[in-house]
Amino acid sequence: MTKKLNILFVDDEKQILIPLKAMFKKIFNVKTAISGPDALEIIRSNSIQIIVSDQRMPEMRGIELLKLVKEISPSTVRILLTGYADLNAVVESVNTGEIFRFIEKPWNNERLRNTIDIAAKISLTQAENKHDMELSSDISSQVGILVVDDTLDIFTTIHHSFGHQHNVYSAKSIQETLKILEVQDIAVLLTDTVVQGEEMNTLIHVLKETYPLTLVIVLTTQADAHLVVRLINEGQIFRYLPKPVESHLLEFSINAALKRYTQFRQEPSLLESQQVEKTYEETPELKGKVTMFKDKLKSLQKRLKNFWL
Repeated sequence: MTKKLNILFVDDEKQILIPLKAMFKKIFNVKTAISGPDALEIIRSNSIQIIVSDQRMPEMRGIELLKLVKEISPSTVRILLTGYADLNAVVESVNTGEIFRFIEKPWNNERLRNTIDIAAKISLTQAENKHDMELSSDISSQVGILVVDDTLDIFTTIHHSFGHQHNVYSAKSIQETLKILEVQDIAVLLTDTVVQGEEMNTLIHVLKETYPLTLVIVLTTQADAHLVVRLINEGQIFRYLPKPVESHLLEFSINAALKRYTQFRQEPSLLESQQVEKTYEETPELKGKVTMFKDKLKSLQKRLKNFWL
């Protein structure tokens, strides 16, 4: 008999925890906590594979809890559950907690089950492939950094900081981006949410679905909490940085992304955490874009297959 995974639900409202426990108790060992401190006690004394935390709690916000969980138990898959979309909280959730999914209340049961099912598969895959060796942070100088932006300002800053060690490329449109991705090994993609009037979220989704090795950092003036939620769930973005970005924060974020890229290459099972949620807008225009992007990025699929061999 397969051993049940441990899942922890955290919410200060007990009436929320009751249906969650009932929904998952047949599949998981379900633990519950009504505050962040209570949850941390459980995390420290138990092996928890998945944590689902509410954001708005009196003693400790959900994102503060998940940030600590990341430090205490980095392999625990972290999901944030909340009844409102606060921009600062959402941005912080990706920049410090590196959450897997952001689920808004009232949740859809099927969508929640699918999300937690994927989280469980990620946990099992990583456990099966876990090695005792320490992952190196050595970064290959052969990998590239691609900056997609209407201006050259950010490219100039990044080229000054990283050009001596890495190939730094610039693109000012989706078509230029696709051409570079087709032929260059890009470790980090930095992009605005809109470039030359074209939204980038669909391309980010297809890129992460096709080639999860690439880490995506979004740099933008756009302040839209729901957009960030989509970029987290459907694009597994690594960081979301509001413009103007201080150079030291930009450099720190890129170095962190390069380190994660190297870890992915050393331990492929970690790529399971990069699974994206399907796009729920099934318009003909969107389907056409997705098909075109996938066709353009076929070379990345071949590259990924060679990586797994």
